[in-house]
Amino acid sequence: MLNLSPKQQLHLAAHNLVARLGLDGLRPLRITPEGEGYRLDLEGDTVLVPSALLWRSYRRGWVARLDRLAREFGLDQAAPFAPDEAVIDMGANVGDFTAAALRAGAPRVLALDGDPKVAACLRANRGADPRVAVDCAILWKAEEIVTFYSAPGKADSSIFLPPGTGSVAFEAQATTLDVMAARHGIGRVGLFKMDAEGAEPEVLQGASALLARTRMVAIDTGPERNGARTDAACIEILTAAGFRITNPGDGKRKITMAINASCA
Repeated sequence: MLNLSPKQQLHLAAHNLVARLGLDGLRPLRITPEGEGYRLDLEGDTVLVPSALLWRSYRRGWVARLDRLAREFGLDQAAPFAPDEAVIDMGANVGDFTAAALRAGAPRVLALDGDPKVAACLRANRGADPRVAVDCAILWKAEEIVTFYSAPGKADSSIFLPPGTGSVAFEAQATTLDVMAARHGIGRVGLFKMDAEGAEPEVLQGASALLARTRMVAIDTGPERNGARTDAACIEILTAAGFRITNPGDGKRKITMAINASCA
């Protein structure tokens, strides 16, 4: 059972009909329940997701999904990667950007997500690759107990309450990115990609040591902090850390990018 409403099932059926007609660049897909998640079959590529609703992210197929994420988070600007550089995928969700980074030649990826249900899918999708380290970690400015809101159906899980209903709150131990990087032996970082659903400034505050050896950052600073953007706070932290802002997040998707001249 897909746990989709009649309206959502109709949308899926209409999508597949249009896709099979070869219209609008859409690609047919099939959804199959698997354990506590759902397996999406995308014409030869498959991905495990925590909610059937997430099929909408793959309407144009797997390759188009990876192309979009690579473009949004500046993978072409960060590549090529040196053999000793890692990519950090913070807010990795089910591992799509991790796959894009590997495709771009990243020798190593640390993929992190704080939602246990999402992290289980991430581990199933990418954990078998020896180039990828997967960890379920709620990142914050300090190691302390926080309230975390799980909303995997909308990819909105966060320390900040996602808009609308349907989230499940629980208390959990948060940690810092500096601690996680040390735990996984991360040295130089070619690209630090972050989508923390509104907690971006606090994650940066807990990553001062890592930022000093990071060449490029790409951060989703859209209006996910109770409806407010985080670009101004992130730019202030990055500038103080010696980064030059290359994209202040003015595009359709608010991605703030910056380069550390001392690591270039």
